[in-house]
Amino acid sequence: MNSLDRKNKPLVSVVIPNYNHAPFLRERIDSVINQTYPNMEIIILDDKSTDNSKEIIESYRDNPQISHIVYNEVNSGSTFHQWQKGLSLANGEWIWIAESDDVAHPEFLARLVAGCLSDTNVVLALSALSLINSNSDSLHITLQKTYQRKPINDGKDFIKHNMLFGNHILNASSAIFRKDAALRIPDTFTSFRGAGDYLFWIEIARQGKIYKDAQILDYFRQHNLKVTPGCVADGTQFKETHRIYRYLIDQGIVSKRNSHIVVGFWLNRIQHERAKFKNPEIVDQLTRLWSDETSSPTLSMLFYLINGVVRRIKRNYFGYNI
Repeated sequence: MNSLDRKNKPLVSVVIPNYNHAPFLRERIDSVINQTYPNMEIIILDDKSTDNSKEIIESYRDNPQISHIVYNEVNSGSTFHQWQKGLSLANGEWIWIAESDDVAHPEFLARLVAGCLSDTNVVLALSALSLINSNSDSLHITLQKTYQRKPINDGKDFIKHNMLFGNHILNASSAIFRKDAALRIPDTFTSFRGAGDYLFWIEIARQGKIYKDAQILDYFRQHNLKVTPGCVADGTQFKETHRIYRYLIDQGIVSKRNSHIVVGFWLNRIQHERAKFKNPEIVDQLTRLWSDETSSPTLSMLFYLINGVVRRIKRNYFGYNI
């Protein structure tokens, strides 16, 4: 029997991990319930919110698409622990981590599922995204462009072209992935505070092919309750990314030539974002951390700048983006 026709077993499990996103939660849940794709279950997880999130969540309890509502008695301290809990509850073959502050296009699941089912080797699918503000107004910024011209690409090529300079999948809400692929990866990503998703997507991508939909299907909300700015300010994001860089080196995913370019990228970024750090000592500490990865930090930064020019030429004159 085709999986699309199975009763009592949804093809997609939608996990909505929430913490203090009451201002955005109703719009998020509605955008999931109103998907044109019907074969799904919804799992809502609340990480001990202190706002009125529970009141909003309870108003959806009788919705037949919602299979689980779970309230943590103690805050887990990491959204990645909630991801893992969602996986353990999911019945679907595909998982969508629908972050509680974002919004989805009604065709999000229909388009990505169709792309996934077009090739049995696809393990991860994502769409382009657009930024919105706290009032759901568009900021007119489109992200998650890619340097492949085909909609389906080998996962290792995806990592090489899109994941060496940080996390290309900027928002978990823009992606769906195979549950069995996620269950095969170690739980190391849950030990990260800010960059766990970066490692998670790399581990998924290594297992198969990636489908990319060029249409904007995800609306990534920017607001003052986000965790990422704090992780940047205290240097956590850069330290955790360094851990992932060392892992990529150990796994042979980053070549010696590319390592100079990657180190140059992070050294450039530290200088470019120095105003976002809490104090100059953090800048110095991070600069030393990344400089230790190269015999010539200046040369590595130059290699990165040259590489950037080459990538722009490919994009502007040879169509290496969608």
